[in-house]
Parts: sequence; C-alpha cells; structure tokens
Amino acid sequence: MAAPVSIDDHVRRIVRIHFDPAHGAPYWLERRQRLGFDPIEEIHGLDDLRRLGPMCAGDLCRRSVMDFVPLSRRHRLAGAIVTETGGTTGRPKRTVFSGEEFRAAFVEPFVRVATATGFPRSGAWLWVGPGGPHVIGQAAAACAAALDSPQPFAVDLDPRWFRKLPAGSMARRRYLRHVLDQAIEVLNAEPIEVIFTTPALLETLAEAMTAVQRRRIRGVHYGGMRVSPELLRSAQGEWFPEAVHLAGYGNSLFGVCMELGGPPDRRLRYYPLGPRHQVRVGEDGRVWMSRLDETVLIANLRERDAAAPVPPPGADWAEFGAGVADPHPAGDTDSQPHAGIY
Repeated sequence: MAAPVSIDDHVRRIVRIHFDPAHGAPYWLERRQRLGFDPIEEIHGLDDLRRLGPMCAGDLCRRSVMDFVPLSRRHRLAGAIVTETGGTTGRPKRTVFSGEEFRAAFVEPFVRVATATGFPRSGAWLWVGPGGPHVIGQAAAACAAALDSPQPFAVDLDPRWFRKLPAGSMARRRYLRHVLDQAIEVLNAEPIEVIFTTPALLETLAEAMTAVQRRRIRGVHYGGMRVSPELLRSAQGEWFPEAVHLAGYGNSLFGVCMELGGPPDRRLRYYPLGPRHQVRVGEDGRVWMSRLDETVLIANLRERDAAAPVPPPGADWAEFGAGVADPHPAGDTDSQPHAGIY
C-alpha cells in the first residue's frame, strides 16, 4: 500500500499544475502577474497557501469554468461534472469536477463514515432536494450506488424559485406542499429505508409520515445545510429512532465535510477528507475553504458561515483533517438561508 501523501506535498504539486507558465490555468496565471512572487518556487506547503491572498467569489460567477482548468488537464474532462451553487448569496457560482474528483469530494467521505457506522446498504432511498445544476442530487445517486442501492426515488425542488416566493406566502406554502405530496406518494408506494434531504424538509416530512413509515427508516443523511443539534436530537430520539444519522457540511464548490460525532456537548463537528479539501477559521470566526484538485484550484475563499475551529479527529479517522464546529450563518451576511433550503 502506498504511503499517504502529505498535505504539503499535495499543495506543492497542485500549485505547480495551476501555475505552470505554459500549461497552467488562465485564471491563476493572470493572478501570478499581480502576486509579486513565483508560487511554484515559494509555496512550500499549506501554511504558504495564504500568500495567494483571498479569492474573489465573484470570479466564480463571472468567468468561464474553463478559465480555472489548467491547459494540461483539459483533455481529461470526458465525463466531468459541471455544477452550480444555489445562489443563496447572489449569483450562482460554477465549477467543474473530474469524475475522480467528484467521487473524492462527495462520495468517498460519506462512504467512509457510512461503512464505519453501519449505515444501511442495498435498501431503497428517497432523495428530496435540488436536482439540475446542483451537485447534491448527483451526489445522492452516487452515494446510493456506492452502498449497493438502486438510484434513489427522487423529488425535485428548485431552491432558487423557492427563495423568490415571499416568506409566509400562500405561494410558498403551496410549493412546499407540492414537494411534500410527491415525497409522501413515494413513501406510500415504496419500502423506503433511507431518506436524504435537507434538515428543514426532513422535519416537515417526518410530521407527514405514518408511524410505520418512520420505523422503517434505517438511515438518514442530511444535506444542503447544517443540521442543528436540537433538530438532530428530535430526529434521532423521536422521528427515526431506528436509523443511523449522518450529517454533512459543504457546498457545490468544494465537497462535503462529514460529521463524526464528538464529546457530549453536542457541538457538531465536521471534518474534510484530505488533503484535497482544506478548512480553516479566521480570526473573525468566518470559515475559509480551499479546494486543491488538479482540475480546479480554489484557494482561500471566505464562506458566509462562522464556526469554531477543531483539530483533526484522531487516529480512528486519520484520513480526515482539521475541521469546524457548529457552523452557522454569520451575523454580518445580508443573505440568510430561507427555511433551510438552498
């Protein structure tokens, strides 16, 4: 078995690919002209990555995804996955993953934790959430397949349209009812054992399910946003007490950080499966993320969330790096999530 690649070695390799003068990524070669130093010579590891400065989130909205792909990697894009964020904080941001990177970002972290915790295999899944350009629907299908399950029964939800509907309006209630009616129709007809959805939708869905349907659930996976400790306690103790509950925190640009449990203070802790996904917390408490893939480098992107930093989880989870505890929308952001859907 090959020795694990160190984070610093991985950082140096990715920087060399994206800043290669002849075959690098157009975006980073333009940035190189303004940096005042040669990243290939002076970025020696993760700590040096901050020298690239904060990345402008707007660049991921305005520029072609191909501007971020090195010329040396463009022949490897057959089967690549193009995805967009939900646009919670403005215009949607776009990126691309190779097939291998998509699995590393969204499937392998889930499967690693699911296997260790006894998450059910081979059963029928129900996915309720965004499809289309949002990566989470594709991740639901890939995660189910990785656990020997068929493609999930799916109910699509358009988060961008949902946010356009006024809070408390009849239109919003009717749209949510439309989504839930479809989910209940699946649950009435199929022996669903796994539910994958957003925390807010899960609460509403649980209230509409029968006791028999709730007892049948053996696995619950939370996506789309953080799950609060209070909601998790209700889901584990009241709605689906027979199920294994797994929560993820992430987005369409980087991948998912998995919740691995922790001390009984119930501050949920999320960790990235490294070295390609790095998470840190700044002095102001805001979350910063970096994605270190051959296809796309996203360095030092400031997220809308605040959180507390936590060290790597320990020997039992040696593949996971430093993470964050209790991520939540920062108070200075103008765009808060609506009903937990994005």
